[in-house]
Amino acid sequence: MWRRRLGSSKVIKFAADVFAAEVRAWRGEEPLWKVFWVYGVATSGVIVALYIVAFYDGRMALRQVLLPCFAAYTAWILVSVWRCASNTKETLWGTFARFLTVAWAANTILVLTFLQLNLFMKYFQH
Repeated sequence: MWRRRLGSSKVIKFAADVFAAEVRAWRGEEPLWKVFWVYGVATSGVIVALYIVAFYDGRMALRQVLLPCFAAYTAWILVSVWRCASNTKETLWGTFARFLTVAWAANTILVLTFLQLNLFMKYFQH
């Protein structure tokens, strides 16, 4: 439905097709298990792994780029998990996912704050 309103650009249609599942997750239309485990846990793990590699390689610019990307991604996944929480057979899992979403948000804010402070300290040491 939302793809019909985008217009006739081939680039927009291609992007709409590529990110259709992500848009459905944002709208709360995907199964909770998929959004939580695939997009939430697995993809976050990949981003964290990239950050760890950048940390140990001393790539401050890459670390600085990854922090806002991770913040934006986390905002998307938190909203998506919250909206998809009712898309499960057991309501307990949806409630549990929402509880973890609140904890995930608090943890992410703290982690991103301390990682950014660490980068500021590195910038001022040079």
